[in-house]
Amino acid sequence: MTPTDETPDATSPTWASAVTAKPNSELAPTGFADLDTLTGGGLRPGTLTVIASRPGMGRTTLLHDICRHNAIRNSRATMLTTLEESREDVVTRFLSAETRVPRHQLLAGTIDKAAWERLSQQMKAMEGAPLVIDAPPSTTAADIAGKATELVAQHGTRLIAIDGIQDIQPERRNDLREREVGDVVRDLKALARELQVPVVATAHLNRSPEQRIDKRPRLDDLRESGAITFSADLLVLLHREDYYDRESPRAGEADLIIAKHRYGPTAVLTVGFQGHYSRFIDISSDDIRPPRPTRPGAGFSDLFGAGSEGVS
Repeated sequence: MTPTDETPDATSPTWASAVTAKPNSELAPTGFADLDTLTGGGLRPGTLTVIASRPGMGRTTLLHDICRHNAIRNSRATMLTTLEESREDVVTRFLSAETRVPRHQLLAGTIDKAAWERLSQQMKAMEGAPLVIDAPPSTTAADIAGKATELVAQHGTRLIAIDGIQDIQPERRNDLREREVGDVVRDLKALARELQVPVVATAHLNRSPEQRIDKRPRLDDLRESGAITFSADLLVLLHREDYYDRESPRAGEADLIIAKHRYGPTAVLTVGFQGHYSRFIDISSDDIRPPRPTRPGAGFSDLFGAGSEGVS
């Protein structure tokens, strides 16, 4: 590129800083090796990432995984706003994922002594994690922006997560629901750019995938708003074959369909799903136990036990 009056020359501070900036200095890693590789190390400051799926596929779980990896594993100050669950529900999910104690056993209180010891140790670790969980009965994008701005200024928050874009109340009522959701999405994108932190949020898909033979979601399945497709920098469509077919040879696997990537290629990435532990994991993870079965037709359901149960 030849410098012109409109573009800074190679010796200007702006141009030099853009060229020499450390690419991974402020990225928020997702905790999934292939996704972090695809994104160059994680979620970029000032960007909006949207995780979308049909109900029961695990979009909330995937969002929580990213929050856990940043706040608990890497001590990155994180703000999570959930409009679908209580704080207690979120903590239970996190504990199950971190300790490998099935969530239903936590809720029922039917766990053994060894599990109690793991829980006790993990609760101490989680108490010190820089994670703020906000679970209001309702909220607006302005409310989220106000809390996020305060946390960034006072506590150095470096990741903002929101569970439920379509559940955020619009600032202005409109006869067209699509415009209301569009306003919310644009506000979230503006928030990411203003605070220079990654914002990651979940969204619903319409029923179109269930009317197709292969059930795989597409960009135009995003419910109520094309603005999500337009504004998102990274758009992940979550799909699990075993949700529709429990006998699928891919039971316990999930596809992260990178349908839009403003800063790189699109792709389909495969991760493991452990629904009973409320988490997704890398398939190569050491957390997968026991060793992969070798008998013909063995699937990931053999590794994960209740891995095909649905979650939100």
